[in-house]
Amino acid sequence: MRERAQRELSMIPVVRGRGGVISPIMFHFYAHEFARAAEGFQMIGDFSPVPYFLYCRSIELSLKAFLLAKNVSITRLKSRKLVGHDLEKALGEAESQGLLDVVEIPSHYKEELKKANYYYVKKDGFEYVENYEVFVRWDDLPSLKVLCEFASFLVAKLRKPCDESVEVLGDKYSPNIV
Repeated sequence: MRERAQRELSMIPVVRGRGGVISPIMFHFYAHEFARAAEGFQMIGDFSPVPYFLYCRSIELSLKAFLLAKNVSITRLKSRKLVGHDLEKALGEAESQGLLDVVEIPSHYKEELKKANYYYVKKDGFEYVENYEVFVRWDDLPSLKVLCEFASFLVAKLRKPCDESVEVLGDKYSPNIV
């Protein structure tokens, strides 16, 4: 299994820029892997923050893959003021970079993203679980079903723009197989 994963990773083109390796395809690949991990997660008990975190991370990485494909700098994506781990900011930035020309985001996805972002952006809700609210505010939690649909939707719809960006950026940045 590990050898297969390493072989698959070795076939993913990357773009080398001044800041190191920048790859919309790698971000997209990880978005797909986080979504797959969430889909296969077996919950013990009534609640776990793990699938929420995995779906949110998948959504974040899909949006950032798209933004990298649009040549948005990794520095901008890492900046907490500009994007960081804020799903709403990532979606807004993606929309300003032409996401809606590629795919229309249904309003119910945006509504659940907003609910998820409340916990995800602070890192203490779904990831570090230092926020007791996540355990007591069940009515405010996003729908796992909708987060799953949204993560899968983005992975499917954003693959092509990510693939195409490597071809476009190739002349400028010399893509290499790592």
